[in-house]
Amino acid sequence: MRLVVLAALTSTGACSNPRPAAPEPTRQVFAADHVTEPAPASPSCVDDGKPYDPKTLRDRIALLASPKLDGRVPGTAGDLAARAFIAERFRCLGLQPALDAGFEQPFVDGTAKTANLVGLVRGSDPDLRDQIVLVAAHHDHLGHGHLGANDNASGVVALLAVAQALAQRDTAPKRTIVFATFGAEEDGMIGSYYFAKHAPIALDQVVQVINLDMVGSHASRGLVAAMGAFPKHTSRKLLDKLDDKYPKLHVSAGGRARGSDFEPFCKLGIPYVFFWTPDARCYHEACDTVDKIDVARMVDIASLAGDLTAALGDSDVDLLAARKKLGCGA
Repeated sequence: MRLVVLAALTSTGACSNPRPAAPEPTRQVFAADHVTEPAPASPSCVDDGKPYDPKTLRDRIALLASPKLDGRVPGTAGDLAARAFIAERFRCLGLQPALDAGFEQPFVDGTAKTANLVGLVRGSDPDLRDQIVLVAAHHDHLGHGHLGANDNASGVVALLAVAQALAQRDTAPKRTIVFATFGAEEDGMIGSYYFAKHAPIALDQVVQVINLDMVGSHASRGLVAAMGAFPKHTSRKLLDKLDDKYPKLHVSAGGRARGSDFEPFCKLGIPYVFFWTPDARCYHEACDTVDKIDVARMVDIASLAGDLTAALGDSDVDLLAARKKLGCGA
């Protein structure tokens, strides 16, 4: 995470940037819909365990936040290794590539060549499958001994857990669920802004963004923020219903934020929920290591995000109309 500003976690309000009208999308179809040659088969990992198993999630954070990967700085060997791990999980979970060339969307951050990764679960309802719920997390960090376990290996691992939970369902959600991990967030959300400008999906059909950034430090302040979930939004109504399932989580819903990968989508008027836990001690410090992760509550946050994703994917509410009416504001 580059910067977060909380404006009264329980308050309501619009996105801090003025919202221009959403541009016409350059493409109306998913790239995966017209790929003629199937991708090489990979062994399935859909049933390789429970999606929200604490040990598994901790082990995956330890892998991404290992000294060997040294913070996953864009263009480094650690970045390549992290992207390879994410792409393989996308592949073995049965996600469809969102781009003709596969899961990776290459771009350049300064002189560093890096990429976003984008996969999807195609919706099952003929009337709703073109609508999209976008689940996002950034995979880069600072490096030079700053390993980024909470920021943001935790968000990537939570995203992969949500993807596995959806893959284990008997039927796909009604709406399409797109999973994206963005590069170069720490340099100013370069990857997510690149994605928004060169989207491989129809942005005018994205009805909700769920952004996972720093979800492993609930114990620091005893809360998880769900910013952007304002009272009039469907996401807030669903969160209020789901809250009782997680009695050990303190969910603080609503409030404005800036400085994470929901931002380019908010500027297009797309509603978001930004899950984030304050980290009073180790934010952008070398102590952001796997041993500091509040694993038990991170598992709860990942599961809550998964429940919200599934509920939005299956909701009978006209989410496209709600987006047009409310945008990303209160």
